[in-house]
Amino acid sequence: KNISVSNICFIIVLLSVDGCIDWSVDLKTYMALAGEPVRVKCALFYSYIRTNYSMAQSTGLRLMWYKNKGDLEEPIIFSEVRMSKDEDSIWFHSVELQDSGFYTCVLRNSTYCMKVSMSLTVAENESGLCYNSKIRYLEKSEVTKRKTISCPDIEDYKTDSQEPDVVWYKECKPKMWRSVVIQKGNTLLIQEVQEEDGGNYTCELKFEGKLIRRTVELKVTALLTDKPPKPLFPMENQPTVIDVQLGNPLTVACKAFFGFSGESGPMIYWMKGEKFIEELEGHIREGEVRLLREHLGEKEVELTLIFDAVEEADLANYTCHVENRNGRKHASVLLRKKDLIYKIELAGGLGAILLLLILLVTIYKCYNIELMLFYRQNFGGDEAADDNKEYDAYLSYTKVDPDALDCDNNEEEQFALEILPDVLEKHYGYKLFIPDRDLIPSGS
Repeated sequence: KNISVSNICFIIVLLSVDGCIDWSVDLKTYMALAGEPVRVKCALFYSYIRTNYSMAQSTGLRLMWYKNKGDLEEPIIFSEVRMSKDEDSIWFHSVELQDSGFYTCVLRNSTYCMKVSMSLTVAENESGLCYNSKIRYLEKSEVTKRKTISCPDIEDYKTDSQEPDVVWYKECKPKMWRSVVIQKGNTLLIQEVQEEDGGNYTCELKFEGKLIRRTVELKVTALLTDKPPKPLFPMENQPTVIDVQLGNPLTVACKAFFGFSGESGPMIYWMKGEKFIEELEGHIREGEVRLLREHLGEKEVELTLIFDAVEEADLANYTCHVENRNGRKHASVLLRKKDLIYKIELAGGLGAILLLLILLVTIYKCYNIELMLFYRQNFGGDEAADDNKEYDAYLSYTKVDPDALDCDNNEEEQFALEILPDVLEKHYGYKLFIPDRDLIPSGS
């Protein structure tokens, strides 16, 4: 028989391997909703060998189909009613949930053997929806960019005469597309993607009287960043000093902002000097990276540095590194012993108390009489009644001779007998002993 060069290469490969060459599971997966027609193609003719089904047949190779059930492969019996064989493919005329699984196509003759498996997932619509989230196709677009969404995996439903009529829905509802969204054939063109364009787009077409739906989830992201991550805490420019008590546990959090950088995740880690935390003593460790906030692929993350008990040797500088493909940034914390702060606080407290005492003594020295009178007026009434004293003060003055005409002595007597008692007794509550007024003459 005439065999092409590509077939010869294929046969040489088979000769070099004992037994059946197993290519495991093909990367392409088939997905469908229950009731839809599905065509599962043998991937050997599309990805693994340089020949087609007709040429393989001409070399004496046969194609057989099996369905994997656990560790076993059972030959498929084609009923032609619900499932039929079409050259290098299996046609499911109306796929059902139990059809999910792995299908293996084996190309062999009496001497050579090669096989590969294909995955088929069948699902039902989720409640109230026109799709199942497990069998969606994923597309991504940066905000403000141009994006084309195609109705995926519908090649088997096209004919040479015409393209299928495709109807698009957004979140399972007909959509009045804005002017920058253009439908052309089986594609949607969004000329300038906005945040609200994210969501589920379902394309619908008919084939042999049956509806076929494909749903694409569009995830809108921020523009691809050209900057390295930004540390939020500690601050980037200077070390943040943290006062610690030896023997106590400690947790230090590093927070950073990462712009959208594609599929790569945020890279954040702690170091002490030139050593990674994994190289240090067991009482120091890193926590899990925690996502604090995310919007359009931009993330704010946190990584904690945990000390079970701070030791003297731990008093050092610790650096948090954050990086992406655009560069690296870092920020540091310095652990400092807390004893010095206690001494400063104690000295400051004692100094404040001493200053207050000096101030109080000064006020008392300058205003002691006023203070005593104020106290007596407001708080001394009960005290005077209970001190067992008949008088508070003895008032002595120079008695004026009636024959003398000295005005000064006359004013002094008037001050002692009239003005002073009026102020001290009536206003401040003192009891004065005035000899001419209070002394009772004796019988002698």
